[in-house]
Amino acid sequence: MQYRIQHESITLNEEKQIIREIKQLQGTRDKVIANAAMRAEVQKFVGEKDAIQDKVKSISVDLDEVRKDHQAIKAKFKTLETEKEAINNVIASLEEELCVVIEKKDKVYHKIRELRNKREEENTCFYQSRSLLNDARRLAASKDVNALIELSTSEGKELIQVGIEAGARLFIMEEILR
Repeated sequence: MQYRIQHESITLNEEKQIIREIKQLQGTRDKVIANAAMRAEVQKFVGEKDAIQDKVKSISVDLDEVRKDHQAIKAKFKTLETEKEAINNVIASLEEELCVVIEKKDKVYHKIRELRNKREEENTCFYQSRSLLNDARRLAASKDVNALIELSTSEGKELIQVGIEAGARLFIMEEILR
């Protein structure tokens, strides 16, 4: 263009037009430089965007693993929960059995107590007879005839009284059974 101007090979209008275009291009030069800087900035952000997308993918993979682990733990928890319910049912049935066994044990202890009391009642007569026999032997060994007679008389009266009571009871039982 400089060559054309110096050698006047173009018209004045063309020259003015070219000068306007040059000025216009010079005016847009700053915009082009700014656009180039913006493009560089955009490319920088695109690079960062790719890095962020890679991080998001990595986090997504980690999240999927965590979800799988969570599902596995949840399934294990459910199985443990059902096992716990089964154990609780077994414990409840064992507690019921324990109550039944304790009740039976209490009945058996009560029966044992009754039998011991009955044995003691029956043995009371034996011990009384033994004590009476020992007293009689002691009196016979000391040759205390009067005390021996008194002892036999009082025991005879008691024996008669017991016989009368036993006969009365026997008579009443026979009447009831008729």
